[in-house]
Amino acid sequence: MSEASSGLNLDPIGEDFILSRKGDDGVTAKIVLTAADILDLTRSALALREKGLAERQPASGEVEAVLATPVESIAVHREMLGDNLLLTLVSPDGNRLAFALPSAVAADLVERFSGVLATQAAAPARQ
Repeated sequence: MSEASSGLNLDPIGEDFILSRKGDDGVTAKIVLTAADILDLTRSALALREKGLAERQPASGEVEAVLATPVESIAVHREMLGDNLLLTLVSPDGNRLAFALPSAVAADLVERFSGVLATQAAAPARQ
């Protein structure tokens, strides 16, 4: 994977991954992570991202800080071993994020989308 401005780098090595960071002193620290570790790290990073966004909320509470990722395509499937609907969002760079929606949540989502789209269609176009 590409190196971020923080000096962090995550590279595959066999079935595992190496997370490395070059410090200001030039010393590189490395840690071996399994695929399960990467999933746990991803969940933790998402929770920390939400916490960081919440700390940037305006005092008025009228608007909400959001980190939005563009979506290029979606996939919708019925879960094979359950009653959930699987909604996968794919970003332009190919990253995928899947959600397991219970039927009631999926129905609510459809209703909300319909309402927003109807409102959007009735609104005058912005120039």
